[in-house]
Amino acid sequence: MAHLTQTQLERYQRDGFLSPIRIASSTTANAWRRRFEAFEARSGERSVALRTDLHLAERWAWEILVSPEVMQPVVDLLGPDVLLWSLNWFIKEPRSGDFVSLHQDANYWGLEPHEVLTAWIALSDASEATGPMRFLPGTHRGVLFEHDNTFAPHNLLSRGQTIAAPIDESRAVSAPLAAGEMSLHHVRLIHGSGPNETDDRRIGMVARYCRTDVRQTKGRDTAVLAAGKDRFGHFELRGAPCIDFGPSETQRHAEAVQLLGQIIHAD
Repeated sequence: MAHLTQTQLERYQRDGFLSPIRIASSTTANAWRRRFEAFEARSGERSVALRTDLHLAERWAWEILVSPEVMQPVVDLLGPDVLLWSLNWFIKEPRSGDFVSLHQDANYWGLEPHEVLTAWIALSDASEATGPMRFLPGTHRGVLFEHDNTFAPHNLLSRGQTIAAPIDESRAVSAPLAAGEMSLHHVRLIHGSGPNETDDRRIGMVARYCRTDVRQTKGRDTAVLAAGKDRFGHFELRGAPCIDFGPSETQRHAEAVQLLGQIIHAD
């Protein structure tokens, strides 16, 4: 995987996001989708709970998130020592009405300093009609806004959190992705997305990375050393799964998900 260009680096510093970045062919992305949907079929109703931090329990998910194609751009932006903090999935079923309200992740993740970014990896096409990510350029360099917890129906965020102040949405830039592409955005950047108006699922594999000097301010937490060395020890490090949902993998995964849930929902 090639390094980001100087132009891309400057654009990220200015706008707070980069999109699109090709990390895999559409054929490979379709294979990832089949693996994910096979996991869903095996897990049934439990799949929604189990898919958080799936990289700790299934090897194929781990290999995507630490692959050179994903990690090289991340390292270019964060530096050589990087932790993979968490994995979640933003999936919009066909014509479901699901959306993501405008928000800033830095308000509720508890990670400081804000040397944190999100990699949004498309396992299916995220065209304009699917409700792709929308970013407000440059807002990562502004203030952190107060958020209201709306718990609104069809809002995919854990608490339906949305910025309380009026926001000029006309400034928003849409970032559609093809399967096998990803976007990167800063933890302070205002972003959201609209509903999926197509007949196919919109599947986003969403990983959060941070520098190793970042700490969790809300309590005990876990992470994966994705690149370089961890000289700080702020997180309990987890290793790669050897057996998909093997006994030890299942235990480590369940503990990590429990701790993450406590952090996300803490005031």
